[in-house]
Amino acid sequence: MIGNYLKIAFRSLMRNRLVSFINIFGLGLSMSVGMMELIIVQHETGYDHFHPFPARTYRILSNYDKKNGEHWTLASTPLPLLDAVKADTADIEAAVSVYPQLKATVHAGASQLEINGAFTEPSFFRVFGFTLASGNKVTALRDPNGIVLTKATAKRLFGASDPMGKVIDMGKKGNFVVTGILADNPLSHIDFDAYASLSAVPNLVQSKQLPDRSGDWGDCRVAYTYVLLKSTATRNDLLGEMKSIAAGVNRKDKYGVLAFTTQPIEKIRPADGHIYNDIGPGTTWTKLWTGIDVALLLLLAACFNYTNLTVARALTRAKEIGIRKIAGARRIQVFTQYVVEACVLAFLALGFAWILLSYIVKYAPFNDGYEMIPSAFRYNFRYVAYTLAFALFAGLVAGVAPAWLLSAFKPLRVLRNLSTAKIFGNVGLQKTLIVFQYSLSLVMIIFLFAFYRQFDFLSSADRGFKRDNVLVIPLDGVDKKRAFPTVAGVGGVRSVSGLSVDFQRHSNWMRGLAWLDNAQKGALSMNYFFTNPTFISSMNIPLLAGRNFAAAGDSAAEQSVVINNKAAQLLGFKEVHAALGKKLWVDDSTALEIIGVVKDFNYDNAGRPVDPMAFRNKEAECNYLFVDVGYSDHQSVSARIAHVWRSLAPSQPFSFSWLDDDLEKSDSQRATISLLGYLAFMAISIATLGLLGLVVYSVEVKRKEIAIRKVIGASRQQMVRLLSRGFIKLIFIAGAIGIPIGYCLSFLFQMNFVQRPGYGFLSAMTCFALLLGIGLFTIISQTYKASGENPTKNLKVE
Repeated sequence: MIGNYLKIAFRSLMRNRLVSFINIFGLGLSMSVGMMELIIVQHETGYDHFHPFPARTYRILSNYDKKNGEHWTLASTPLPLLDAVKADTADIEAAVSVYPQLKATVHAGASQLEINGAFTEPSFFRVFGFTLASGNKVTALRDPNGIVLTKATAKRLFGASDPMGKVIDMGKKGNFVVTGILADNPLSHIDFDAYASLSAVPNLVQSKQLPDRSGDWGDCRVAYTYVLLKSTATRNDLLGEMKSIAAGVNRKDKYGVLAFTTQPIEKIRPADGHIYNDIGPGTTWTKLWTGIDVALLLLLAACFNYTNLTVARALTRAKEIGIRKIAGARRIQVFTQYVVEACVLAFLALGFAWILLSYIVKYAPFNDGYEMIPSAFRYNFRYVAYTLAFALFAGLVAGVAPAWLLSAFKPLRVLRNLSTAKIFGNVGLQKTLIVFQYSLSLVMIIFLFAFYRQFDFLSSADRGFKRDNVLVIPLDGVDKKRAFPTVAGVGGVRSVSGLSVDFQRHSNWMRGLAWLDNAQKGALSMNYFFTNPTFISSMNIPLLAGRNFAAAGDSAAEQSVVINNKAAQLLGFKEVHAALGKKLWVDDSTALEIIGVVKDFNYDNAGRPVDPMAFRNKEAECNYLFVDVGYSDHQSVSARIAHVWRSLAPSQPFSFSWLDDDLEKSDSQRATISLLGYLAFMAISIATLGLLGLVVYSVEVKRKEIAIRKVIGASRQQMVRLLSRGFIKLIFIAGAIGIPIGYCLSFLFQMNFVQRPGYGFLSAMTCFALLLGIGLFTIISQTYKASGENPTKNLKVE
């Protein structure tokens, strides 16, 4: 029986090639998005399932309510929490802290590499399911100078040779011995290049290579604490003990209320958008559900096409249905036939979707920083099974409705009822579907245009500092005292300044509490950047009051600070001059004199409000050179700097970027715009294909009417107008629905940005004109062709 259904299905597809192409192409486009979303969902939900006891493993989160009204939920905790958990918690089988402060330039022979590592302890291998390709889990992280490398890091440092027992030089942090090589483990949110023993931290604190945070309960941003519960303990038991620990901390904390909560390790990814300071980037559940909704919406639009065209073709198959029923076919058999045809078409569309998906995975056109489509993704049986199930689902969604309606016992009556079925007043089912598709396409085009204009505007917006002709050079592994004067002496260089960050790597920003005159109230959370005396003037950041830092070498300059206008306002100064000379305490340890107030500038994102910030004068902490080359030839100046750079770092390649390019790349959101453009293209294509199919079929069933009208004297223009006006009216109805919706969504979207371009109603009308042009071309190209046919050809065939 199934074989017979398949034979009839393929025969029907071949008999109606144009309609089959429209359905396969439309379904394939929409299914490619669904399959892309399947990759993302499978990847993002595949994290941290390999640990030995995932149901008993938790990450501790910090909830901090400041007295100034701010509330933060952080994935990180104070460093001393680990010892408190071990000492005061009876329900813990094991606990471990991951302290991500192992950032250094490492040397191994002639090899040099920047690593991003973390300090941890032997219980790391007890709590988590990580395995070692080489080394002993018990002893690998026991000694202070032991370090475990990932396979990739070891290969980059030592090549094909065995790295076990070899020494790597971390400069001022000392030498470390390789005691283990991490195996290629499954996906985990914990993903560092290297792991050193936490017992090395006290020595590094003593040598002033790391700050002393062993007793600092006020900084919740430094460590990540994980616990493995005993098999007899519950999460509520752990929460109760965390509450007791927090109560002891809050008796000493003058600036806020600290609380601890827990998060199951299997729930860390996909990320919670309300949890800050997480390890590494990651998509959120909100983004995942948005992607799923978009994929289902596009699939629904393509299924509407199938329903529309199947209903439109029902007249030609009514005789077939009647004959089959007279011959004894039951309704379920006719129903199954239509569903099988839809599923066959869906599986053919799956092949086209695979081709599109292969391009997306290979060339990653939508990746931008964080990989939207993970490059490490590999097709597996599970994913193939999901895609086959997805194709079956698409076939059922597309085929069930027309199959149910057309398999009724009295086919002619069903057909007559279906063709006059109403959804909204006098609007027929087919017309409603066309209006819905075009309205959806128009909303997407209007929103995409607004999205593009917003980020194009931000990419070139005035951030309040100099961005043109500025070269940004990382100072990794370079003698900073030599770097500044050496680069400043290069021909074509106007000025050289330094900063601890490059404005793009938010993880490098230092954030802490600041308050006036050691007062207990009014503590302010702000970002602060280390710089040198030339940065503010070189970057054209205006001073509103006070002065810049003194010349390099002035020891008093390191006890001064320059804040922005936003910080001055939040600290309670009505006039910026009133802030001068005041003492600003940072992190309850350092008193800095406010010597200047600069005008607010967007160091984070041009579309966000300006946050309070401060500059501190410490050239040794500058990690990036900002080189103003004026209007000199960029290529020749960068070549000259590269030449002198060899004397500063002979074994390190010279890398640089242009500040304007960096800002444009970070603000333009090109990858997101490309993805939205792809989705808009698919929505338009699906809607246009559906319209094309209906126009072609409408012309087909009216060929005799067209011939008769031409015989009695109707002109070609009259016939085009007669055949087209009904479809054109549908596009205008879609415009009346889609324009206000798209405009309102675009307006609400742009309200999220401080700086935004104007977006008037005329822009939305321009988008509608584009869609109208596509629709008119589709309609008139077919009606004009039909109106020019010889009427005798169509009249002599009964």
